[in-house]
Amino acid sequence: MQEHDKQLIAEAALAYIKPNMTLGLGTGSTTRYFIEVLGKAVAGGLKIEAVATSVETERQAKQLGIPLRELAEVAQLDLVIDGIDQIDDHFQVIKGGGGALFREKIVALQGREVLYLADRSKFVRRLTGPLPVEVEPFARSSIEQLLQDKGISYTLRKTGETPFVTDGGHSILDVVLDRVPDVAHFVRELKSWHGVVETGYFERQPDHVLTIEHENVKLLAHPVLRNGGGLV
Repeated sequence: MQEHDKQLIAEAALAYIKPNMTLGLGTGSTTRYFIEVLGKAVAGGLKIEAVATSVETERQAKQLGIPLRELAEVAQLDLVIDGIDQIDDHFQVIKGGGGALFREKIVALQGREVLYLADRSKFVRRLTGPLPVEVEPFARSSIEQLLQDKGISYTLRKTGETPFVTDGGHSILDVVLDRVPDVAHFVRELKSWHGVVETGYFERQPDHVLTIEHENVKLLAHPVLRNGGGLV
């Protein structure tokens, strides 16, 4: 059922794409469905351009004939579309399950509007994690020691038996948040540690979230941001 819901959300997201938009394309299972839908629309004549957040997304987009640009060539993205791992009642978001959090965060910051796609399993009352923390491998042992000193659990993300490597050549520690009362404060501290590249806590919250309940797709607006964009 979850995969079916992702497909329905991805298909519904196409309604918010307007001709000649420049899009930010995220990374992950839900976004893969959307890129498939977008590729069919492009093949049918829809004219858009996109910036990819990962090698994986870039590869898929190229295979489907979606025109790509480098982020440096774009002053601003009209709309960023991505999936999420968790979102709480205050629209605080954790991402990075696909390992592309660094580029995803940069792209999100360039978006005039951000639309996230999420089935209902992604919604929580408070963020529980795991929180992906991208780290320089050379500094990994010292960062692990700092986490241990705080009594905070984590696991080193792996692909099979070997450490997972991001597109930027970094490692990821998936940090448990059950002993973290204030995630935003904890993230600010984490980013002050030498060797921490980025975290999966997204300071740029989404303007809208597209989700589904009982086969009905719903567009949820951020309770505060309401930036006057063109989605609704």
